[in-house]
Amino acid sequence: MRRWCLLILIYLYSLTCAGQNTIGLPQIINYSKSDFKAGTQTWDIRQDSRGMMYFANNEGMLTYDGSHWNVYPLPNKTIVRALAMDSNDRVYAGGQDEIGYFERAANGVLTYTSLKKLLPKSQNRFADIWRIELYGESVFFQASDRLMEYRNNSIKVYPTTSEWMYLRKAGNKLYAQDKANGLLQLERHEWLPLNIKQPLNNVLISGIMEMGQDSLLIATQTDGLFLVGPDGHLQKQDSRLPAGVNLSVCTRINANELVAATTAEGCLVMDFAGRIVQKISRTEGLQNNNVLSVFLDRDNNLWAGLNNGIGFIAYNAAIKYINPSKTNEVSGYSARIYKGQLYLATSDGAYYVPLSGSGDLSFSKGDFVRMPGSQHEVWRFDEVNGHLLMGQHIGCFEVADHVSRPLAYGPGTWLFKPMTAVYPAAEVLAGTYAGVRMLGYEHGRFTDRGMVQGLQESVRFLEIDNNNVIWASHPYRGVYQLQLSADRKTLTAHLFTDSAGLPSALNNFVFKVKNRVVFGTAKGVYEFDAAMGRFVPSAFLQPVFGTMDIRYLNEDAAGNLWFCSGKKIGVVDFHRSSGGKPFTITYIPELDGKILLGFENIYPYNKENIFIGSEKGMIHLNYEKYTGNQQQVRIMMGQVRALGKSDSLIFGGYFNRTATGYVQEEQEVPALPKSYNSFHFEYSSPAYGLQNNIEYSYQLEGYDGRWSAWSSRPEKDYTNLPDGKYVFKVKARDNLGHESAELRYQFSVKPAWYKTVWAYLLYSLLLAGVLYLLYRLQERNLAVQQRKFDEEQARLKYIHQLELEKNEKEIIELQNEKLANEIRFKNNALADASLHLVEKGDALVKVKDILASVYKKNDNNPEIRNALLLLNDVEKNNANWEQFASHFDEINNNFLKKLKDRYPVLTNTDLKLCAYLQLKLSSKEIAQLMAISVRGVEIKRYRLRKKLNLPTEQQMTDFFHTI
Repeated sequence: MRRWCLLILIYLYSLTCAGQNTIGLPQIINYSKSDFKAGTQTWDIRQDSRGMMYFANNEGMLTYDGSHWNVYPLPNKTIVRALAMDSNDRVYAGGQDEIGYFERAANGVLTYTSLKKLLPKSQNRFADIWRIELYGESVFFQASDRLMEYRNNSIKVYPTTSEWMYLRKAGNKLYAQDKANGLLQLERHEWLPLNIKQPLNNVLISGIMEMGQDSLLIATQTDGLFLVGPDGHLQKQDSRLPAGVNLSVCTRINANELVAATTAEGCLVMDFAGRIVQKISRTEGLQNNNVLSVFLDRDNNLWAGLNNGIGFIAYNAAIKYINPSKTNEVSGYSARIYKGQLYLATSDGAYYVPLSGSGDLSFSKGDFVRMPGSQHEVWRFDEVNGHLLMGQHIGCFEVADHVSRPLAYGPGTWLFKPMTAVYPAAEVLAGTYAGVRMLGYEHGRFTDRGMVQGLQESVRFLEIDNNNVIWASHPYRGVYQLQLSADRKTLTAHLFTDSAGLPSALNNFVFKVKNRVVFGTAKGVYEFDAAMGRFVPSAFLQPVFGTMDIRYLNEDAAGNLWFCSGKKIGVVDFHRSSGGKPFTITYIPELDGKILLGFENIYPYNKENIFIGSEKGMIHLNYEKYTGNQQQVRIMMGQVRALGKSDSLIFGGYFNRTATGYVQEEQEVPALPKSYNSFHFEYSSPAYGLQNNIEYSYQLEGYDGRWSAWSSRPEKDYTNLPDGKYVFKVKARDNLGHESAELRYQFSVKPAWYKTVWAYLLYSLLLAGVLYLLYRLQERNLAVQQRKFDEEQARLKYIHQLELEKNEKEIIELQNEKLANEIRFKNNALADASLHLVEKGDALVKVKDILASVYKKNDNNPEIRNALLLLNDVEKNNANWEQFASHFDEINNNFLKKLKDRYPVLTNTDLKLCAYLQLKLSSKEIAQLMAISVRGVEIKRYRLRKKLNLPTEQQMTDFFHTI
């Protein structure tokens, strides 16, 4: 009975799967009016050869390069409803009463050229242009009342008697729908009815696609899809579209599918039979369900022009998002594929969905079903011994046939770890909110053996090493080493913290990878050294992670290590080397900040299906597609502005297109005045939806010495650049290491007026004049200096002569002084000798008197008489004046002789007095020499003055100096 029910369910599922979405939904990026700062409605979308996006908007044409939006209004400011792009990137645009094109002009600025002037005045007023198609060498513009063909700079008008409803090129043919005449085809410049057995003049066509060589698939707004065969037979496709759906625009997206923009159901991806493959609406993340236009870009991603905003749908991305609940936003904790079913553990219970096919399982179609009895948080699914175990907030359970059977109620269960890797494991440890629970397995069933005593902490991280040592980590306690008793009823717990070598007691997590138990910490991966009894950096993983904060590790079947560090997710791929290392670390920046912090979980089922726990449901990553994406990284230069007293746009972002690429023309290299020496550069990579993967590096050649560090910022400013020639270079790279080609923009800053050639010429003339003036001034100064020198030389010569004379005089004076000193000395010696003689004479007189007395007493003793005679002779010799006068004159320059010659009246006594006075003897000394009294000396001096006729006021010594 159960088998028949299952077959019935499968049959019913096959009937309803056409209306189901795939379980994995693409990333959707919504751009609102506040982002692009233009009108709310977007009517058409195009992309040029560089990757730049163009949007027909209520306020003009928008451009978007992945980072920067720009608005280009039409001259009459009307709504742009249609765009077309030719092979030269000329963008044709149409609005009410306006047709023309945008193309690159001087300095890379996008400029609009109106074609309205080619119409005669009688036909230059028309309503909105709804579609524009390129056909051969012509461009067709569709308005309601006419078709206009622009060719060879002229316009041909095709009027209608009713209303032109639609215009579309399919294959190499151009079709148009006339309200009265149905579907027409252009042949030899004539619109001829298409060979269709049943006319289509009463339906609104929303898309025409070529099917093979002879058939057409026609999509209508309200009547579904029709296939036109080679014989013109019209066959309605058996589509299962929602009732009342309006397919406003349809376009082909691959060989088997088309996408339809609807007015109330969002975007519908359908096969050519009209069956819905995927629905992308507000429920799936689109801003609103009223879609006005759709476009498939060169990377096979969808763009949706909405009634209010623009949506980007990463339809071809390797990352998809799984939300199991359509009515509630849940957090995804873990995933497990078991018996062809995908089970998700979430914050709102457990969900499951059948999987179809193989390969990328995100394309499986189906609706998730919430498992009965799992109304609480479900933390984990683990497959043990071929059974699916579920850890829930209220205990641990086994899942069979989508029904959970309780194994044990009590503390919530985090995870399950079999005690042995040999199948089947007879004992299984369950980490719970309050320690460890033991589960037994026998006879194909699990039984509860109760809580193991000895540890009361929450055990969310649990591993068993090769020595059967149990390791548990607590993010706020440390690391526990657990030893299970023989009876399996108690645990011996030993807590390790930073004192045992861990960087900290906080944020330590235990994992088992590469058959080793390792510990993720805030500073890298550690292992336990049993010999030392301490934790040491892992010799194997330290070169890989360094001191990175590791919060999660899991090994996939290929031996790659998936990890979480902070808010980032990455994988260590040991099958690809890079940077001289035998591994490559690839980050997934699209998922930054989307993982569930504190509950990180990565389930690498295989290389095409990686399930990642998220704050919003589950994330699916096709790793093979992600790393195999060899899409070339491109770089585009945006606007370049020179900043001075006012901003000036010097480059509009459009280089000249050549055979080798987009380059700047030589004549477009701007030379800016010195007042504009600050610049703002914009650049971007048209990797829409992957902007988090893109980094940029730049260098201003002539200013920067080297390339900058990689940064995600898509613009750069330079201020106060000196004059000179510069080349701004920029390149981009993605997170897989692919780099773009280098993009270059040249410009120069002119020198200030005082640095120009004319200024330097003027400086040269001024310098020559100044040098000439300096020469003349120097010449004059030299003459003045020569004159001064001559005068100075004459003065110095005169001074030298005076110095010589002065020196001679000084020498003479010194000689005279020397002579005078000698004379004074000799006079003093002579005076001393005279005084000595006087004293000697007195002594001799006294001796003579004594001897005379003795002689008388001794009766004329002959010997005494002889002595007396001898003394008389000595007295006579001492009184020899003539001899003294001769010596005195010899010393004093014939003083006595000159005095005698000038004053003959002077006696020898007078001359003797003059000599004693010249010798500067005192009156007492003179008295002794002359054997007279002092009074007698004064009298003689008085008489001498009379003879010399000296006035009273004149000193006698002064008078003697004149002699």
